[in-house]
Amino acid sequence: MRQENMRRLISVASLVIIMLVFGVTSDSFFTADNILSILREASVTGIIAIGVTFVIITAGIDLSTGATIGFAGMLCANLLYHYNLPAGLIMLISVLTGLACGAVNGFIITKLRVPEFIATLSTQYLFRSMVFVFAIRESGVISNKKIENPGILIMGGSINGLYLVTIAFVVLAVAGQFILKKTKFGTYVYATGANRKSAELSGINTDKIRLLVFIMTGLLCGIATIFQVGRVGSVTTDLGTGMEFDIIAAVVIGGCAFSGGRGDVFGSAIGAVFMAVLQNGILKYNLPTAAQLVVKGVVIVIMIIFDAVYNDYMQKRIQKKAKEATEMAGGEA
Repeated sequence: MRQENMRRLISVASLVIIMLVFGVTSDSFFTADNILSILREASVTGIIAIGVTFVIITAGIDLSTGATIGFAGMLCANLLYHYNLPAGLIMLISVLTGLACGAVNGFIITKLRVPEFIATLSTQYLFRSMVFVFAIRESGVISNKKIENPGILIMGGSINGLYLVTIAFVVLAVAGQFILKKTKFGTYVYATGANRKSAELSGINTDKIRLLVFIMTGLLCGIATIFQVGRVGSVTTDLGTGMEFDIIAAVVIGGCAFSGGRGDVFGSAIGAVFMAVLQNGILKYNLPTAAQLVVKGVVIVIMIIFDAVYNDYMQKRIQKKAKEATEMAGGEA
């Protein structure tokens, strides 16, 4: 717990530092509108990062989240355009589509025994291909139609300046943290990631846990899709493209270890805000697109390297203390 709290403080400190850098170099950074915009940008990434946090804590990975958003969004746009279904039903379909994608990932990984990286990389291409299958076409040419359903568009709106997606993000993050820290399921998630074999010997159905975390991630992708489509007001074939990398970066920056067994939802939420601040701040310098990507990549690499070094340092420190305790106990005996 002490190590986790220290890691979270480091994440918060990194966020504060980068905000101060952008605030000092840009007059428009610390404005109410810009801060609310940053929170909105962080919220879509953050909602999905909640599920990916559970996945990475189990020592897994999900590369299909961006494609899941694209698939769910395009399916909903298709149904709106051709059948003009009610907004409530469209939202339900979005959530169920995301859930189904997560279930497919979980089934391939737990039942067919395909490694997470290969499985989700494959389904990334599968779900992205479904985007083009359901794309709206006119005379055989893909056409991006504007969404005019007020029930969908309202999901991109705000209440007294605070965007609905940000409210949803906060609520879901609190719920996710509670599940992870205060429930038996959360304990099993940590146990599965820390040592799967030991967890199985303790009677934990690790395959069930891994299946559920992928289903949870898919469901959250479906929820995030609703807000993203409501904000943009249309769906293009590149919706969600590359988003999975920002999500994974946010989770790792927030303190989750790829080796599993470490991290929490609040840390990932901080990581999501960090990614949004980084993107927002870079845009204010009016750099060429290539330069923006380079700066963003360098900062992310530095943060990930730092996390690896910090994790290695803490691991050695824990091992040293354990050795000292063993020697002391032996001496007393």
